[in-house]
Amino acid sequence: MSPGQSTPAFTGQCHCGLIKYTSTSPPQNLTYCYCITCRRLSGAPFIAWADIPSSTLHIPPNTSKNSIRILTSDIAERTICRECGSSMTMRYGFDEANIGIAAGTMDEASLKGDEMKVTEHIFMEQKPSWYGIPKDGVKRWERFSDGFEEKLQIWRSERS
Repeated sequence: MSPGQSTPAFTGQCHCGLIKYTSTSPPQNLTYCYCITCRRLSGAPFIAWADIPSSTLHIPPNTSKNSIRILTSDIAERTICRECGSSMTMRYGFDEANIGIAAGTMDEASLKGDEMKVTEHIFMEQKPSWYGIPKDGVKRWERFSDGFEEKLQIWRSERS
């Protein structure tokens, strides 16, 4: 950690350990995304994304060179480890102040604060039929949440 940097709220890394990171902010939301892109990149029925302010994420320069940025759609950019292929982050073009960390890369023992709990399920329309979601009382969206869809539409109209 650099001088003057706050104590990490959590740490994490990819599977092979080439990419390591810290965040000075605990996750604000935990979203389970069932979109086809998340499913195909993870090989699982969903990816859990932990949202944090981008400014609180620290990836040392010597490890950030091990990531590959990929545009998986016209609205989002993801990073994966160039060695092991772990999904690491996702950031939406209209919301560069925030970034999603693939929750499976977080060192759970390092988490400070309350236990993380899922806050929403998105892209239910693309959830695989063979995967059942427990009745957890959490809001479920066919696509993005309403507020997210509105921000996305404004951003798209400003770009055209």
